[in-house]
Amino acid sequence: MASLLGGLSCLENRGLFEGAFSFSFLQLQIGVAILLTGTFNVFLGQFNQTTYISSIFAGSVVGYIGPSLFGNSKPFQDMWAKSGGYALMELFSLIALTFLSFLIGVKTDMNMIVNARKTTYIIGFFTFIFPLFLDASLSVLIMKNIKMDKELNNSLKFISMAMSTTSFYDATCAVNDLNLLNSEIGRLAVAVSIIAGLCSWVFTFGLTLIAEFKLLKPKPLIRSLMSKVAVLMFVLFIARPVFLWMNRKTPEGKTLREGYVSMIIITILGAAYYSEAIGQHAMFGPLMIGLAVPVGTPVGIAVQKKLDCFVMYVLIPSVYIIAGYQVRAFDYNVKNLVIVEFMIFFGCFAKIAAVMLSSLYCRFPVQDSFLIGLILNCAGIFNLTLLITIGREKMVSLSTYTYMLFTSILITMVATPLVKHLYDPSSRYTAFKRQTISNIKGELRILACVYNQENVPSILNFLEATDPTKESTVCIYVLHLVELIGRAASILVEHKQNKKKITRSQSRNTSEKIINAFNQFVQQNPGFSIGKTYTSISPFDGMYNDVCQIGIETRTNLVVIPFGEFSEHPFRAVNQSVLCKAPCSVGILFDHKNSSSAVIDVSISCHNVAMIFIGGPDDREALAYGMRIADKPNLKLSVFRFTHTKLRDNKDTKKDDELINELWNKIENTENIAYQEEAVTDCADTVSRIKSFEESYDFMLVGRRHEDDSPILHGLDEWCVFKELGLIGDIFASSSFQGNFSVLVMQQ
Repeated sequence: MASLLGGLSCLENRGLFEGAFSFSFLQLQIGVAILLTGTFNVFLGQFNQTTYISSIFAGSVVGYIGPSLFGNSKPFQDMWAKSGGYALMELFSLIALTFLSFLIGVKTDMNMIVNARKTTYIIGFFTFIFPLFLDASLSVLIMKNIKMDKELNNSLKFISMAMSTTSFYDATCAVNDLNLLNSEIGRLAVAVSIIAGLCSWVFTFGLTLIAEFKLLKPKPLIRSLMSKVAVLMFVLFIARPVFLWMNRKTPEGKTLREGYVSMIIITILGAAYYSEAIGQHAMFGPLMIGLAVPVGTPVGIAVQKKLDCFVMYVLIPSVYIIAGYQVRAFDYNVKNLVIVEFMIFFGCFAKIAAVMLSSLYCRFPVQDSFLIGLILNCAGIFNLTLLITIGREKMVSLSTYTYMLFTSILITMVATPLVKHLYDPSSRYTAFKRQTISNIKGELRILACVYNQENVPSILNFLEATDPTKESTVCIYVLHLVELIGRAASILVEHKQNKKKITRSQSRNTSEKIINAFNQFVQQNPGFSIGKTYTSISPFDGMYNDVCQIGIETRTNLVVIPFGEFSEHPFRAVNQSVLCKAPCSVGILFDHKNSSSAVIDVSISCHNVAMIFIGGPDDREALAYGMRIADKPNLKLSVFRFTHTKLRDNKDTKKDDELINELWNKIENTENIAYQEEAVTDCADTVSRIKSFEESYDFMLVGRRHEDDSPILHGLDEWCVFKELGLIGDIFASSSFQGNFSVLVMQQ
């Protein structure tokens, strides 16, 4: 409360250029910190360093190096004195931590604890208890055998506590910065951290209660306990029902009302004030209220969109500056430094050993467990807040705080590049035997990736053309890809298949509606079946991991992904990553049809299909799919082979001719296939021939990659906008191309 009142008293001054310095000086410091954070991030990001490292360096420059360099300057001293200095910055850091704790609560999915596997509980609990026991034992051993000053002697127990603490949010941020959030290692590290973090909270809360029972008389003790119970009752019986009511009042696809958001912000500030009033940290109340918000709902998403950017990029720098204020870089004692450093590194290795030993018991790979141990040792904003608190409350000296701060930075700076170097989730995709349509024997397995409801009609149109037979039925796996908003950790949900038909009235969210559409399609089309249906909620940068992982697990022959039409669309980056990493053939589906209606229609169909064959593995894969769908009675396939006199004979050309011979054999037994060879002279002639098809067909099949020096395509790469579609696909995607059709761009 003192910092709050001290900070408020500094807001009366007029400004930087009017003879007094208060709020404007604070803005200057935060502005410099933001600028430095961005600068450091650009440089350090190349070395796989987390955003936290850039932020703490910026805070140290503004909070410690700046005052150290200019501390003897009279103008700086005047500015510092009249601005309120530390008090005003501490007020802002308190506000920042208040909103941050609420956002952490909002992003924390408590279902991760409920649904965690037994092995995760074992690793998480052991990751907490083993380092705590070893650090506590070491501190007792040091206190008994080594002479030291009383201040450090009293600090050792707090150092051991701090080193055994694991933060779910810090681990999640580190994994996210490494782009491993939805990798196997990333998900396990996040799950272990939330269990270990819960153990830390319970242990700390237990110690607090024990201390209160020892120190407080009955009446103050009862008041203290009742004040904590009041927070819990408010969260369970007022906040939670109100949030659920807000969700019900917000139609799907609509944003939360501004009045609701304002009410939530006022509640957060009130909870922080109440927490301070009852002797708790200001983060306590907002964190509990944040946990009451149903994860991933309109309330959580709306509040995150409103607050996240402002809190993380405007308010939180004040916390890093406060951390810099408390640094005492040249106030050190060699003996104390050695003792503290030994305890910190011992705790670091104890945490890694805890993960590795418990993982061996659970039969996890040794290297994976080592990497998880490194991730759990990465520091973040929660760890920094803990260090600031124990330094400010005199639990440790400021010199000890400095040792702990910079050692945690060093450990993080070593751990993150090491994890990135040793673990590449895509390596297992390249080692996997790639599945294709060309070599299929038996069931055809298709993974249909969906970004939104508008993608469904074109995918169903494509599936309808895919002709199932008795020898080769079609099994569809559905993956709904959703951007990670409103939660900290990514999640991959496997939906349980209902044997009874799901009616439209029972569809409560977008994923259910999408799955319902595919279920209806399967019911109306014999020969198709639904394998499994998934929803992946993850950042765009890592979505490809889930696509490739499911592709491996289901042994998919073909992944179908919609095309993001806009040049800056984040889905385009996802598609490009899938094309690079996929363990099977990939088809990018581009739809010129008017399929933007919110009502999903599964009755659409295609009858006239054209396949443009130039040569190469991708064209052969597209033709293999075309030959398969040609068995459909009401469908006509026209294959156009573009040739040129200067095309060289090579191994690929021989394979092309072999497949064309197979096509001729099929033509003899099928009436609905037409084949035509067209000699083209250059790229202009190629484009002209392709544009002549635009009004004649409703479905186009093309390969993505061709020879770089092909004379019939030479020069088109200079005009290519959508590289992921290839040169031919890009022609169809251009705005100048007319027609009402769909295009499937195939990559083997």
